[in-house]
Amino acid sequence: MPQVTLEESFGDERPVQSPVKSTLAAKRYTSRAEMDAEWAGVWTQSWLFAGLESDLADVGDYFLYELGAESIVVIRSGPSEINAFYNVCQHRGNRLFAGNLGFVQQISCPYHGWQYGLDGRLAKVPDAERFDPLVDPTLRSLKPVRVATWAGMVWINMNPDAPELEEFLGSIIERLNPYRFQNFVLVQQQTVSLGANWKTVRDNFLEQYHVDFIHPQHASLVDCCNSTNVLWPLGHSCTMVEGYTTDSRYPLPEVTPPHLIPLLQGLGMDPDDFRGRVADIRSAVQQRKRVLAPELGHDYGDLSDEQLSDVWQFDIFPNTFMTIQAEELWIYGPRPHPSDPGKCFFDKWTLQIPAARASDKDRGLTLNPGFQSQVEDERPEHEQFDQRDVVSGKHSLTITIDQDIAYLPDMQRGMQSRGFDTAVLNIDEARIQHFHDWLQAWMDGQISG
Repeated sequence: MPQVTLEESFGDERPVQSPVKSTLAAKRYTSRAEMDAEWAGVWTQSWLFAGLESDLADVGDYFLYELGAESIVVIRSGPSEINAFYNVCQHRGNRLFAGNLGFVQQISCPYHGWQYGLDGRLAKVPDAERFDPLVDPTLRSLKPVRVATWAGMVWINMNPDAPELEEFLGSIIERLNPYRFQNFVLVQQQTVSLGANWKTVRDNFLEQYHVDFIHPQHASLVDCCNSTNVLWPLGHSCTMVEGYTTDSRYPLPEVTPPHLIPLLQGLGMDPDDFRGRVADIRSAVQQRKRVLAPELGHDYGDLSDEQLSDVWQFDIFPNTFMTIQAEELWIYGPRPHPSDPGKCFFDKWTLQIPAARASDKDRGLTLNPGFQSQVEDERPEHEQFDQRDVVSGKHSLTITIDQDIAYLPDMQRGMQSRGFDTAVLNIDEARIQHFHDWLQAWMDGQISG
């Protein structure tokens, strides 16, 4: 059975009293009033993953982060400086930037030509003498948004008084630094529009109770039944699932399961060597990866044996998930729709170690048959589509997430029924309860960043 550990604080950091248990009423997923309370108490108060530092390699590089009705531009304004601003001209409110990302030498409003420096300072007002009084640049510069970076990731916070990102993330930083995510490369970026509340999506990734029923392939890859969960203050949590093994609910197979065969072959291992000893695959993979490290040009030195074989998922409040393997990182999660509580946007970034950007035919190593083939130094396009494209097979976010997406709209529709009042949770769903407890605390104004 899953093990649950509650860590009341981040060690030396400020302890935070756990909030009272929250009731998961249907209106939490369907009400516009709840949506407004979340905007005021959560989205405008907490640190949010906005994008990758690799998209800001040169001075003038920028990307947009869209959240609800807000658009925020994140831009490299100097060799060692990144700034973020609300994407709105201070003349008449016109949006300054369009598209997902790009490069500018200066920031110019396309409507009336007001110009700003990359640091956001107002630099030029056409026909400035026609304003009475004259425009004061100190009052009409771009409105800043707090920005911070960690491990190649860029985070923003609309609350100017919130604690620093390091305090918000706490010991999560120490736990994840050994992976060296800043050395990973982006191989795929996807956004899918969904007919579900962002919390409906969030809850799905906070439990393994549904795995046996909609993800049958997992039984021959990982042991979700014996996952280990950790709960932290502020709404963060994580779960660890043993990989390169089989579900302990079922008898151990005599031969290597089909889903593990390509994984072993990608490591140059013979699946037939494990006939009658499938239980040894996990430890053998751990040892094999350490042997391969010099050939791959990837340093596993700071990772534990468990981190070489197992799947770790870190859940950073309010909406960022990281599913982590030694060679691959998914950063994903839902963003709320601007006006409809029954809709959201789901983003997924896939990053991999550089050695895995393309299979090496000479050595026969692929590490994972799901690795993306990526042209050196070419950024992948941002794919955008809706859930119908996933269900039809036109687009895929991996078979597991595709299976989840197929069910989420029905979950949302069920919550809108007069026949449903409140959810009931078991121990396998402890992270859902933990998340909603802290969500309520944020909305009630009990938390500061």
